[in-house]
Amino acid sequence: MQETCENKVLITGGAGFIGQSLAKKFREAGCIPCIYDIGTPPSKLGEHVKGDIFNFDLLRDVVDKYDIIIHLVGLADAGVAQRDPMKSFKLNIESLNNVLEACRIAHSRKKLIFPSSAGVYGQPEILPIKENFDAKPMGIYSWHKYICEKMIRGYHENYGLEYVILRLFNVYGKGNKGVIDVFLRMAKRGETIKSFGPHQYRDFVYANDVAEAFFKSAMYEKAENRIINIGSGKGVQIKEILDLVCELYPGAKWVHEKKEFPMYDSIADITLAKILLDFEPHTSIEFIRKVIEKEMMKDL
Repeated sequence: MQETCENKVLITGGAGFIGQSLAKKFREAGCIPCIYDIGTPPSKLGEHVKGDIFNFDLLRDVVDKYDIIIHLVGLADAGVAQRDPMKSFKLNIESLNNVLEACRIAHSRKKLIFPSSAGVYGQPEILPIKENFDAKPMGIYSWHKYICEKMIRGYHENYGLEYVILRLFNVYGKGNKGVIDVFLRMAKRGETIKSFGPHQYRDFVYANDVAEAFFKSAMYEKAENRIINIGSGKGVQIKEILDLVCELYPGAKWVHEKKEFPMYDSIADITLAKILLDFEPHTSIEFIRKVIEKEMMKDL
């Protein structure tokens, strides 16, 4: 049975792939979402306000009209964040602060759904990773995401803002710039792929599954005011991904380049997501192959 949505939904930064997938899900549930973005999404997805997240007056007026705000604006590339922390601070922390303030001064109580990162756990010693593990962020990106989490919880405790924080693991699929995308781009260019930790395990979660988690976070009240892991719940060795990419791109090759930094594995415990969001992600390396092959066909 198709779920129906009775709330008014705003998606900031919604012109990207996850935002577009989300908008389609809300339309199917009988809700026409509003996408607030400096870019222009396909018109069939819903209403669109062309606006900068740093135009506070416009943002405030738009936020006031909606019940649920899904905040997708941010710098998701951890490498860029490390090289340019000011850019990360502006796009991740300042943009969130504007949304929080807009929610605070609105005429009705709001619910905010926010994408955090598994990076806040740092280098876990115990697997799988549960939400109650201590946060030990390392890079600038992870620290900024952790600060965002604290800001949201502060507005909840002081101003009654409802929230759902989703800690995303390694997202792959169209529009995502993670390690799989890096490998694919290098293979297309005929470059030798250098891997600094091919024997590490990572939890790869499909972008459409992530969009489903955001959708259900908006729909299900039982998820409110919780931090929830969003991954596949299964570890895949980086070497498996490298071998798959080289198989799909004949002539591509990879080498193990040693670096002096700690190796660690990262696999999500998604028990809470299953309980609170009825979350059932794709988990197999065969599915990852199908996603890559589908993207390759579009390049032909």
